[in-house]
Amino acid sequence: MDIRQNPLWLSIPCGSLFRTDIRVSIWYLLVALFLCLSLGWEVGLAVTVILFFSLLVHELAHIFAARGTGGSGHEILIWPLGGLAFANPAPTFFSEAWTTLAGPLSNCVICLCCLPHVLSLHALRDCSSFLYLPSVDLASGVLSAVLLLAFSVNLKLFMVNLLLPIYPLDCGQFLYTCVKVYRDRHTAKIGSLWVGLIGAVLVLFAGLYWKSYEVMLMASVLLAICQYEFVVSQVSRSFDDSFMGYDFSQGYTSLEDNEDREYSSQPSMFEKWRRERAEKKREKEQLLKIETERRVDELLQKIHLYGKTSLTDDENRFLEQASNRYRSHGKE
Repeated sequence: MDIRQNPLWLSIPCGSLFRTDIRVSIWYLLVALFLCLSLGWEVGLAVTVILFFSLLVHELAHIFAARGTGGSGHEILIWPLGGLAFANPAPTFFSEAWTTLAGPLSNCVICLCCLPHVLSLHALRDCSSFLYLPSVDLASGVLSAVLLLAFSVNLKLFMVNLLLPIYPLDCGQFLYTCVKVYRDRHTAKIGSLWVGLIGAVLVLFAGLYWKSYEVMLMASVLLAICQYEFVVSQVSRSFDDSFMGYDFSQGYTSLEDNEDREYSSQPSMFEKWRRERAEKKREKEQLLKIETERRVDELLQKIHLYGKTSLTDDENRFLEQASNRYRSHGKE
């Protein structure tokens, strides 16, 4: 654990699985303590373990979906509000949308696996509450209690991530993916964060109305994260995204914009020949370029969460080379 990290993302490494590094947030330990104190130590520990594995499956689904659609993923952070996956989908709407939706769908699959047992006990109503967990007795049957709790926990994860358009929940990420189709990346991010801020405030008032401290706490944390990301996005427009001398805030399309401006006038024969050569060169470099962009996104996200000190020498060298390349493109 590195105390120089952003306090929101302080975490402890816990090994790897399926070529994916796994980290656990220190705040998850507080959630475990809260569950044990409010539900009793036996049930609280059971819910803590079920929640951990449910979040792990959720985040692995993001990773597998990204890899399966041409993207990449290499790290997972188990966090109290659904976890975070370092998944970088391919630069297509399908890949980005499927990567986002795969997480909630994995929780839905777990619910469907537990549903027959829930129905056999006529416990669907108790397990479907958004605010409460079903009453279980581990002494009378551990497997039965685990299935009931697993259904309830995963249903809550499914509903929270798929119904609340609040960053960093999956619905908020999906909203950002959809808006990016019609607006530039920065505008889409700011717009989705505004929706998230409003949504978090509404959830906070709902928690006050229901007198649910859990809902109010969740809404307050989401509100804080949205506000933090809003400030970071605004600052990055003028400073943070100018990492190592290149402005990443406009994405990578600015390189193409420079090239397009070169060809705005009527072309001569020499210009046509130069265009053809440039087009062939662009085609050869396209795959390498996409892979470089994806890797840069991964490393910038890692810096955002863990700080620049978390990068290895090879990663720092890669970013410096990428920065020099994009700077040279920007001057052409």
